[in-house]
Amino acid sequence: MRQLLASRSVWLLIFLFLLAIFGPLLMSHDPVGLDSSKRLLPPSAQNWFGTDGFGMDIFTRILYGARTDLLLAFSAAGLAMGFGSILGALSGYLGGWSDNLLQRITEIIQSFPVVLFAMAVLTALGVTLTNLVVVIAIINIPVYVKIVRSVVMPMRSAEFVEAARAAGHGTLAIVFRHILPNTVGPVMAQFSINCAWSIQIIAGLSFLGLGVKVPEPEWGLMVQQGANYIVTGQWWVSFFPGIAIVIGVYAFQLMGDRIHAVVDREA
Repeated sequence: MRQLLASRSVWLLIFLFLLAIFGPLLMSHDPVGLDSSKRLLPPSAQNWFGTDGFGMDIFTRILYGARTDLLLAFSAAGLAMGFGSILGALSGYLGGWSDNLLQRITEIIQSFPVVLFAMAVLTALGVTLTNLVVVIAIINIPVYVKIVRSVVMPMRSAEFVEAARAAGHGTLAIVFRHILPNTVGPVMAQFSINCAWSIQIIAGLSFLGLGVKVPEPEWGLMVQQGANYIVTGQWWVSFFPGIAIVIGVYAFQLMGDRIHAVVDREA
């Protein structure tokens, strides 16, 4: 824990969360307030990051967009972690036909291109935030299944598992009480990386019109709104939301790498 707290990735993530939670409370601009008289204003003392094509303050929308992106990313990665870890633990512990069946299902899911799979499901079910979270979770579940399964399989013959069997514990009790706690390190490292990946997917789908809708603030949507203005010189409309995406992804990716390093050192 001390090694993690000493990492700059932890403090960068803390800064992002504090900015997302408390930053909007300090802003006087309305994140969805339209004002045609302030369209495409460059960065200034009144509008730090300028305004977009609807006259909305970009800095305020980035702060509110952090809430949207972080909440969606955490929800999707958390859902994938929960289901994927349980399925991976059961698959690795039980083995046999159930293990083979689950591995084939995960391979089928992973064989589809990520964006194409998400587009197909969202088009069929409808574009809502709930469906967006579920789709991203489904895409990420196979990763957790394979990671946890690889950790659990050597544990089947471990002494503490044999002792639990001898004590009369059932399969679910052994999996939840004795096996899953030993997979926390690799799972948490993957969770951080999945948060970074989820931010990218959310931004990409919103850019394509299959994520968050106007006028709700979301980083990928803001980049899409400003893309057409780059050729006319209004670079700030998409530049600052793009930087926000880069910082968010970098922070989670750095955190995941740090957790991996700590887990490998303690192994």
